[in-house]
Amino acid sequence: MAIEQRQAAASRHIDGTNERHERQETEMTTQTTSPATRFILQARPKLLAGLRVVPVAMLLIGAASAAAPAGATGCSAAANVAVSGGAVSNRTTVDLSADGGEAFADAEGGNNNTATGGAGGANGDGGDAAAGNGGVAVAQANGGMIDLDDINSGNNAGNTIVASVGSAGCGSGARNLSIDGGRVSNETTVRLSADGGTAVANAEGGNNNSATGGAGGANGDGGDADAGNGGVAVAQANGGAITVGDINSGANRGNTIVASFGGWFGRAANVRINGGTVRNETTVRISADGGTAVANAEGGNNNTATGGAGGANGDGGDAAAGNGGVATAEANGGAVTVGAINSGGNSGNTIVVQGGQGGNVNIDGGTVSNETTIDISANGGTAVANADGGNNNTATGGAGGANGDGGDASAGNGGVAQAEANGGTITVGEINSGGNEGNTIIVGG
Repeated sequence: MAIEQRQAAASRHIDGTNERHERQETEMTTQTTSPATRFILQARPKLLAGLRVVPVAMLLIGAASAAAPAGATGCSAAANVAVSGGAVSNRTTVDLSADGGEAFADAEGGNNNTATGGAGGANGDGGDAAAGNGGVAVAQANGGMIDLDDINSGNNAGNTIVASVGSAGCGSGARNLSIDGGRVSNETTVRLSADGGTAVANAEGGNNNSATGGAGGANGDGGDADAGNGGVAVAQANGGAITVGDINSGANRGNTIVASFGGWFGRAANVRINGGTVRNETTVRISADGGTAVANAEGGNNNTATGGAGGANGDGGDAAAGNGGVATAEANGGAVTVGAINSGGNSGNTIVVQGGQGGNVNIDGGTVSNETTIDISANGGTAVANADGGNNNTATGGAGGANGDGGDASAGNGGVAQAEANGGTITVGEINSGGNEGNTIIVGG
């Protein structure tokens, strides 16, 4: 009720004032004839009405000034900032193979065969006879060739984190800043192989074969007889050739973390920084090893050969049974040539903290590791060559004629076997995995 009375009194006061002003304006209007004066007097009531609104507007302006935002004055509220750099990964994998596969060659002689040489004429030679003899077998499972240019997976950089928590003035609380640099990983894997495979060559003579040379004529020689003889077997499983240019996986950099904080009135700030994990791993595995080569030119077993009888003036025919042939096996290591290998010159995390005023700073530089593994081999493989003579063979030389020689007889004789499993050649340029640096941490007051 009191408020309503005051409002009524104010209204009467304002109305009375308006009446006086209107009378004055009327008198002045009747006394003044200047156009400019008439314009001012006519606009005056509007100005007075505007003045009645001014006190309210001024109050609003004052309230707005008292609650100005912190940004307008450089003041800000306390802040909690958590930053995780996440994971940065650079992975390079080179996986090439030119390995030899498997090769099988079979030229075995058959079993249970019978051959009879023809008889010579009046002045002719007896015909030759052959049964179940091994043929020629060649198997190759050599590694191929790999030729690579330079491999570059280095010069990588981790996360760059810049955190500025601003001022802590105007009575606001302390700043809390937590930064985890994350995980930075550079992994380079080079796996190359040109290994020899498996080669098996078999030129065995057969078993249980029978051969009879033909009889010579009046003046002719007796025919030769062969049964189950080994042939020629060649097996190769040599390692191939690998040529690689420079391999560079170094000169990597970890996380870069810069934290700046402070306040107008030296407000404290709590900073916790974990540099994260920086890992550089380089693995080079190259092999050009010899594989496995098996050559078999064994003579067969239980064979019978009979040389032909000579004529009146002819020689007796030769007889051979189950003789070994020629076996050659090679499983030599190949050749590996690699340029310079650089996995060094790496740097850990760089952490810079500025503007700490009475706060708590906790810094964990993190883990920085550089691992280099080089595994190169050109070893000889396994080579087996077998040209053994067979077992339980029988050979009978032919009888000579009146003036002729008796035929030769041979059974189960060994042939010629040659096996090689020599190591290869490895050539590597400079290997640099040094010159690495740990974390760099700078804390400024």
